Amino acid sequence: MNAKGCLDATEAGATVTVAGRLTEHLFAGPPNYASIAQGDAKEKAFILELPRRICFADGEFADGSEQFDRVHVSAMDEGLRRVLRASVGRDVVLMGEAMGSHTGHHHAPMVLFARSITVR
Repeated sequence: MNAKGCLDATEAGATVTVAGRLTEHLFAGPPNYASIAQGDAKEKAFILELPRRICFADGEFADGSEQFDRVHVSAMDEGLRRVLRASVGRDVVLMGEAMGSHTGHHHAPMVLFARSITVR
């Protein structure tokens, strides 16, 4: 936590921990990120629904001024992605590196690159 009481990932390689209910959502992707019905690609994303609003600073894309209750969760490891898929609808604790959203592929104010998951 930083002085504002926000999750702090301003140090390179900082690990953050978040907990909540894991969900999976379908979003409109390229080319316009507006409407699947109008031809945009489908993008599935894991979204962690937090029990309360938080703020987050990463020193680049997020400055801690926004309060939010959703985190976009991603994982590079296929084994971890399988565990995430099996954990949809459950309460989980996730640890990993995080950054503020900054592209159309990011579907919540914070993106967490999960390294571990604990299912409650």
